[in-house]
Order: sequence, then structure tokens, then C-alpha cells
Amino acid sequence: MKIIAAMSENRVIGQAAGMPWNVPEEYEQYLEFVRGATVLMGRRSFEIFGADVTAAHIVVLSHSSRPATGATVCQNLPEALDAAKAFGKPIFSCGGAEVYQQTIPLVTEMLLSTIKGEYEGDTYFPEFDAFEWKVAEERNEERYLFRRWVRR
Repeated sequence: MKIIAAMSENRVIGQAAGMPWNVPEEYEQYLEFVRGATVLMGRRSFEIFGADVTAAHIVVLSHSSRPATGATVCQNLPEALDAAKAFGKPIFSCGGAEVYQQTIPLVTEMLLSTIKGEYEGDTYFPEFDAFEWKVAEERNEERYLFRRWVRR
């Protein structure tokens, strides 16, 4: 399993019902990475982004058992991981903050885009110990910096 996320320079990943920036080239990169894979995301992330992730299997981690059209809903992380593994495809942890917090200890790779600039928001990417990770790939694009982190 890998984490994939976009955040601002001040770690914002969300504001109300979406992201506080519009960087379509970064979002297209995200959709390309997850195409054909299995994505694990929280209910709120699914409600915001799920319709765009049509070329992937979606597992929603939610405290509620309320159905989510086009997705498998699980109420805890072990159940969600079992459901995700059953698809037999690469798995991406796609947020939000609580899902990232729970999955950082489990992953060996993170695909993180840092949107240039600081933004106001209400949801943040969790801190992680940079000494446990190294940058294996870095691409400086016009409006964002992409880094592929691998666990040491």
C-alpha cells in the first residue's frame, strides 16, 4: 500500500468541501496514479472525490455503515485493508487526514505533491518522521513539487 496526497506548503489538504487550490495538472497526475488500482479513503473524501475515481476500486473507511454507491464500505481499518487486498490490485491510501494518520505506519512509500504556496484550510496532512523516510524521486513542476518518499 502507498499513500498519495496533495498538500500545501503549510500541510493543508482540505478546506470545507474540497481543496483550496485549483491545480488540474497535479489532480490529473493523481488520477493517473490510481487508475486501475484500489483506493482507500474516508467517507468525506469519497463524497468529494469519489466520482472522479472511476477507473479504480474504492474502499470507503467510515464510522457509518451507510452505503456508498460504487464503493465497498468498511467500519475499521483491518476490515478495509482486507476488502482492498481482495481486489488484487495495488492499494493507495487517499485520505483524508484520519485515514492518512492510520496508514502512515503501514506504508513503505508515499507519493506527495506539495502545492506551492500556503493556503487556509481545516484539514491537514499528518506530520511524519522525515528521518524514517528518504526522497527517492523529486520533480519540480511549475505549481507543485512532487516527491516520492520511501521508508528507510
